Amino acid sequence: MNHLSLAEGLRQNFSSVGQEHVFKFWKELNNEERAVFIRQLQTVDLDELTCSWRDIQSGTKQPLSGLQKPQSVLPLNPRENLTKFYKDLGEDILSQNKVAAFTVAGGQGTRLGHKGPKGTFKCTPIRGISLFEQFAENLKFITKRFGHSPQWFIMTSEENHLETESFLSQNKYFGLNVNHIHLLRQGMMPVFDQEGKILLSEKNYLLMSPNGHGGSFRALFNSGALKIMEEEGIDHLSYFQVDNPLVHCLDPVFLGYHKHQNSEMSSKVVQKSGSNEKVGTFFEVNKKLHVLEYSDIPLEVSAQKTHDGELFHNLGNIAIHLIERDFIKRIATAKNTHENRLSYHGALKKANHLDNSGNKLTPHQANAIKAETFVFDAIPLAQNASLMEVDRNEEFAPIKNADGQDSPFSSREMQLLRSSKWLRQVGIDQPPRKMEISPEFAPSLTYFKEEISKLSLNPELIKNEKIIFEKSGPKIVKT
Repeated sequence: MNHLSLAEGLRQNFSSVGQEHVFKFWKELNNEERAVFIRQLQTVDLDELTCSWRDIQSGTKQPLSGLQKPQSVLPLNPRENLTKFYKDLGEDILSQNKVAAFTVAGGQGTRLGHKGPKGTFKCTPIRGISLFEQFAENLKFITKRFGHSPQWFIMTSEENHLETESFLSQNKYFGLNVNHIHLLRQGMMPVFDQEGKILLSEKNYLLMSPNGHGGSFRALFNSGALKIMEEEGIDHLSYFQVDNPLVHCLDPVFLGYHKHQNSEMSSKVVQKSGSNEKVGTFFEVNKKLHVLEYSDIPLEVSAQKTHDGELFHNLGNIAIHLIERDFIKRIATAKNTHENRLSYHGALKKANHLDNSGNKLTPHQANAIKAETFVFDAIPLAQNASLMEVDRNEEFAPIKNADGQDSPFSSREMQLLRSSKWLRQVGIDQPPRKMEISPEFAPSLTYFKEEISKLSLNPELIKNEKIIFEKSGPKIVKT
């Protein structure tokens, strides 16, 4: 079939959904440019496109009435006996190699002044290793302890896929089994103007944008990741975002709790630091868990207090989830008309594009709407969705901003504080001024206590200003 007949069929399809204008500059294109344009247009799901704009127009249905405090949550304290029970159950699952890691890593480090994918950003206080290496060391601990190398899926974006691939290759995948590391691209969606018309970035190219972290479900399905999981007998996926160096990538306690609850999707939560903290908040509506973004919560709701003066709605979402393979497939393959699909949200942003004359337009204010889905919108669709509270000082030190809260500095300070706390927990009353604990030595306090018990710590060594706990034990860092 030649370009002309292909183009005519595509023109009719796009015209049927009110988007024929994308062919406005067709006559000005040469054959090579037309071929490029046709290839892109063929990737656009017009049913989904129409559905996404309908969602954005109607406004995603946020449950702003009947908001209740979640009941299906395992509180942080007290749960000592339960912790051992869940840990044993989770370790049994890990020993059977039935869980894979999944890192959402489509972002760039631009806001941090870093050139390259955010996962390549140096995050630790002494060694200065990258976020990707931090997670790799975590998985190496699991490999050593349970005798299996977990599958690791990493979702990139069109913007950073090749750079991420090159970085991992250059670093020899940090000693992990290269056959167990899989990169998959996040899906893309056309960008709309405020009237619902697709914008062009070039005369032969639609303006595209990532489809949100909710696109994880479809990316896992389309890439073949779910097929790998099925072939390997992997039932559970451990989801976490790339910006949190304190994450316990494959946490047996969380895994055991998730399994015991027979949950299709479980989430870790922390106590919010305040009513205006920029994290999503968990609510319960009609016995279903929901997450509302901080910007969507009415002030009178977010500021509500208990009789003791504490926040009433205090459970913050830290984007750490366990998700069942079959549930991922169900969400990924849901038809656009199905009630169990993820709805699209519209994000008003500034975006460069072509104007009606084909000139590049650089706006001074938000002018374009990007269509996104959110992974947490799957939670109310899951059977037995449940929450497990964790200590934010143990598991949540994100790197999002160049300075201030959630910055490289604040994250490194939290890493140092956690390390000092761990040493005090094993009887070292005066820990060193600076200490870094590799996740390959121990990814959690429980495992740290177990590993320390195997060593004979030299009190003189502990007095040094800088120490790194590597996989074999403590090492002095010369200043």
